[in-house]
Amino acid sequence: MGDNSRLDLIADKLELTELVTRIARAVDRKDREGILACYAEKSFDDHGRFRGGRDEFAEFICNNPGFTTASPFLYHLMGQSLFDVEGDEAHGETYFAYWMQTTPDSLYQSIGRYADYFQRIDGRWQLVYRRVVIEWDGTVPATNAVPGGHFRGTRDKSDPSYTRLTWPEHPEYKTSIG
Repeated sequence: MGDNSRLDLIADKLELTELVTRIARAVDRKDREGILACYAEKSFDDHGRFRGGRDEFAEFICNNPGFTTASPFLYHLMGQSLFDVEGDEAHGETYFAYWMQTTPDSLYQSIGRYADYFQRIDGRWQLVYRRVVIEWDGTVPATNAVPGGHFRGTRDKSDPSYTRLTWPEHPEYKTSIG
């Protein structure tokens, strides 16, 4: 394998890693446009409790009052990924951990893997098929802590991750702990 083909393979794997991360971020933030941008127009997501195309998946995540939108947060922690790239197709496996508040005093959590199929369409990688493989899931008791001056995440585009800061917004304000 020549140097250029090795560099192309590294670039493809980096793009795929970022794509998987962007999907998780879009889901955590209820970012409909972000979800749609990651999936191919003709795609299928098999999350177990949800099975359908990208538009239906975005609707399930962003406008489902009985499940994901009822939680004040969704949180994906992405683990290692392996990608097999062959031309404009790739298969991937990414480990994850996931948390969601189901009641004021409990968290739903799961650990598992995403088994993904990608295609490069019009020069960029997109997710075509995802199967969620759960290793463990369950509900655990939780107690909300009193905020200690930290910025809090939100499930929309007001989340701090959408702001490109270069300096504190309000450096003159003290935190709740002084």
